Amino acid sequence: MSIVFGLTASCVARRIIIASLAVMLVPARLHGQTAEKGADAAPRWELGAYLGISRHSPAGWYFGLVPDRSHLFVGLQLTANLYRTRRWALAYAPEVVPLLVVSNNPMTRSVPTRRGGRLRVESGRAPVAGFAISPIGLQAQLRIASRWRTYAGGAAGVVWFTREVPVVNSRAFNYTFEFGAGVRWSYRPSESLRFGFKLHHLSNANTAERNPGLDAAALVIGYERAFGSRR
Repeated sequence: MSIVFGLTASCVARRIIIASLAVMLVPARLHGQTAEKGADAAPRWELGAYLGISRHSPAGWYFGLVPDRSHLFVGLQLTANLYRTRRWALAYAPEVVPLLVVSNNPMTRSVPTRRGGRLRVESGRAPVAGFAISPIGLQAQLRIASRWRTYAGGAAGVVWFTREVPVVNSRAFNYTFEFGAGVRWSYRPSESLRFGFKLHHLSNANTAERNPGLDAAALVIGYERAFGSRR
């Protein structure tokens, strides 16, 4: 079973990566001629806030095994371009998520055992809140029109919850990684809206008794403001 699951997860991950690249490459081929020849280069850096929502966590087809969890992400992202032209940009893209909420998470209580010890058991379900930071992040952007850019990227970091996630005898501290893609619409010279999706995974890397992993496929909308020279 573990071999079959590993092969399935690998195939799905490969397809998702290919799809993310297609988001950038296909629009460029179809709409490349519409890009404004005199367009400025990408800004030196952008700071934005975003909201992400995911319902019914996928289970068994990717890395996570826990179903029926919804996610809410309230995040901040810095995009600092390392290389930029009028069409392309490659950026360092760390994230901070001041609020990450996971629904339907177990609560626990301690009960005595016959041998005089204590045993922690599930006592109900309720949402749990956490704080996450992803200091490792990269993002690529491609201008497809004078006001439109596509992007694709990924990030890795950690998250602290107020109690164990996603099951009893796991951990409140987990590692995370994510990747996603989407578009940015510059409705003003220094302001843009972001629309996209991301696949988010968290687990404790087998540092606890249980480590089933939890995934989210989130729709994302955000606001970003550009700073620095565009030339």
